Amino acid sequence: MRDISTPVINLGLSLIAIPVGIGLGSLGLRYLRSILDVIPDSGWLHLVAAVVLGYLGYLGTRWTFSRFGEGSIRKLGVMSLVGILWVAAVDQFGLALISGGDAARPFFGRWGFIPGLFSTIGEIIDVLLAIVVALSVAGLLATVASRAGFRVRGRLADGIRKPLAVLLMAVAGAIWAVLIGAAIDWLYFIDNALYTFWIPAAVGALIGIFVAWRGLRTGEVRTGLTVYYIARTIFNTLRSIEPLVMVIVFVIWVGFGEFAGSLALAVHTAAALAKLYSEQVESISEGPLEAVRATGATRIQQVVYAVTPQIVPPYLSFTMYRWDINVRMSTILGFAGGGGIGSILQQNITLGDYRRASVQMLAITIVVATMDWLSARAREKLL
Repeated sequence: MRDISTPVINLGLSLIAIPVGIGLGSLGLRYLRSILDVIPDSGWLHLVAAVVLGYLGYLGTRWTFSRFGEGSIRKLGVMSLVGILWVAAVDQFGLALISGGDAARPFFGRWGFIPGLFSTIGEIIDVLLAIVVALSVAGLLATVASRAGFRVRGRLADGIRKPLAVLLMAVAGAIWAVLIGAAIDWLYFIDNALYTFWIPAAVGALIGIFVAWRGLRTGEVRTGLTVYYIARTIFNTLRSIEPLVMVIVFVIWVGFGEFAGSLALAVHTAAALAKLYSEQVESISEGPLEAVRATGATRIQQVVYAVTPQIVPPYLSFTMYRWDINVRMSTILGFAGGGGIGSILQQNITLGDYRRASVQMLAITIVVATMDWLSARAREKLL
């Protein structure tokens, strides 16, 4: 982690490309969904479209990997087009779950929560797809910008390269500071450009210039530990907020129901697992890593052949353990509006219908015990 560093020009271009990529990814997904709106709102039609688009994406992926070599710019462009097919397929699959679940709910009567579960999964796919697409496009543009930075560094004289690096870092710092100011303005309705635009832009530009000035001594900026501490701070903040508080926030955002509870569990689970995953990577044995590094392997090859075999079993164990926790926690979230059997249990307790409440508590106990047994069996098989 400590030896990961990035040239100043590359870092500036990448930092500028990331917010641009997030914006382009969001706009591109919105435009793609507007094109796919020509498909009638039918669960079966959405499912057929998902299968067809997914098959085309599979064929495109196979053709691309067999046609182009590693590191080819043309391969990157073709894979971007294939990625659009996969995004369209996932989007249609989510719509199929939503439409199919909503259409089937009246036919299930008191068991309507079963198709409702599929509708909730479709809504989660719809939300996660937007996040994944935005981050993927941002990563793609950042990669292209970083490669462009190497070409720029090789062609420019030292007298031009250093001022350009300072300028790029100043612009990057200003952009990120303005984005933070816009987020604060959105939360607190400050509605004053001086405090949400000009002052953040000036402060961000100064921070970018300072980072560039420090990096120009060696020509590179140590980004490994910086990214590590930023990510760890974000995940620690999310983990410090209890899921019960998160579900209240999500209920205000998306309304009562299983979707709010699922979002609360997803955010807290991601933060908790990120801590466990990172600590597992930090505690791996250095022997296999040094052996693979001695063969001249690249950083990616070191991760694949020396790091991954050591972390896969603990990762599976942590994931199943968290799954077991989420099953028990989902009942508590229902009391705060997160839907599920917890909401029904709260209603029966409030109404004084303790007979039904006791049956539901017994059902919760059976489900938790069954899930614990299944997770234990799965750990035995996989680990």
